[in-house]
Amino acid sequence: MSEFFNTGLSEQDFLDQYWQKKPLLIRQAFSDFQSPITADELADFACQEDVESRLIEEHAKSGPWKCRHGPFSEDDFSKLPESHWTLLVQDMDKHEPALAEITRQFSFIPEWRRDDLMISYAPVGGSVGPHTDGYDVFLLQAKGIRHWQIGSEPLLETDLIDGLDLKILSEFTADESWELEPGDMLYLPPHYAHHGVAMNDCMTFSIGFRAPTQTEVLDAYLHELAESAIGERHYSDPDLRINSSETEIDKTAIARFKQSLIDTINHSDSIIQSAFGRLVTQTKPSLEWLADEYLTEDNERSIAAQFKAGATLQRNPYIRLAWIDATQNILIFVAGESLAVAPSYKTIVDVLTGSSAIKDEQWKLLQQHEEAELVLSFLIEHGAWYWLTH
Repeated sequence: MSEFFNTGLSEQDFLDQYWQKKPLLIRQAFSDFQSPITADELADFACQEDVESRLIEEHAKSGPWKCRHGPFSEDDFSKLPESHWTLLVQDMDKHEPALAEITRQFSFIPEWRRDDLMISYAPVGGSVGPHTDGYDVFLLQAKGIRHWQIGSEPLLETDLIDGLDLKILSEFTADESWELEPGDMLYLPPHYAHHGVAMNDCMTFSIGFRAPTQTEVLDAYLHELAESAIGERHYSDPDLRINSSETEIDKTAIARFKQSLIDTINHSDSIIQSAFGRLVTQTKPSLEWLADEYLTEDNERSIAAQFKAGATLQRNPYIRLAWIDATQNILIFVAGESLAVAPSYKTIVDVLTGSSAIKDEQWKLLQQHEEAELVLSFLIEHGAWYWLTH
């Protein structure tokens, strides 16, 4: 097993002992770390219309904790105070290819669980206030020093400061604190309160892991269920007994209703598989336009001809891919759509859904499977892969 970031733990040890259980401070997780991006380059991304960004000021003229959304201009940055502000830019692992190498260091966690790499820049005093997140996060110090304080227990119910666009805790008690230098990393499970303050010019990389809410999961399931025969089944009560009141919904009826939901879920594995695969591969609304830029126009040459001519397929960084080993086939999911392929595809599905380029060598492997050209065409059509010619 691979070692987990110079800790002496294996990756499985980390998952068993810390993942979603308790925080972990890792000194020099990335030894001699040098940020692949500068603060000025980050600001340039924040000025782009199709990049999600925020500026947070702790002591703005309009009051404490002002949050503005990008795109920004050079004039916006020139008017900022010398301290106590933070720039946040989302999805930088997709916008800047060099940063994708950092998120790949977490490949022992499934890709469909990985959300994005957010980068924050702050001068001295910069912070977003004490808060909690509903997801796992690794906080990698990339430049400067940040002082972190955290609570010792997850907070499932929190009181927030009223009237803010930000979810800042109205009360925060720190149980542990550290100063992180470049290469140091802090892991936090969901709902642990934390507060980071820049001690000098500071950049922090936040590698976040998405976790659908129960509402999102149920909504996706109901959407699939509504299109199935199982979803058309009616409530039934063959054991009906005479009620003392004709208008009462008695406990037995509630129990039947609950059991009918349980039975529906227990007998709809294929619906659950499809619903979950579609849900976790949906493209973020903020990234849809960028994802579409990679769509490949129809080419008169066949896939085989393009590979023979030396072209390669590159993975679209904005499109999510995943697959499920279902009972009778393999289900491949791309951007919220699905395709069923033969079970034999299990041996090469990681090629179709992975991050490595697909070249003529990989194409020869794919051709050994039925309808390989149709499968690859489906993925190209939905934007997962695009042609790169030399």
